[in-house]
Amino acid sequence: MRIIIDTEKERIILPKNFFAQLDKMNKVLADGGSDKKWTAETYVREQFEKVIKNTMLRPEDKVVR
Repeated sequence: MRIIIDTEKERIILPKNFFAQLDKMNKVLADGGSDKKWTAETYVREQFEKVIKNTMLRPEDKVVR
């Protein structure tokens, strides 16, 4: 899922299907017996904490895994 950080307008732009995807993830968690439930803010914060540890890339950079 691609989330955009707009530093000019100081906001985060979520894709159109973000909340539908979040609902699906929360259903999987609940069906699995988890007490965890994502909100838009908690999901974005946790993902940001994960990805900030990685190298920052330009669009033309090739990702090698």
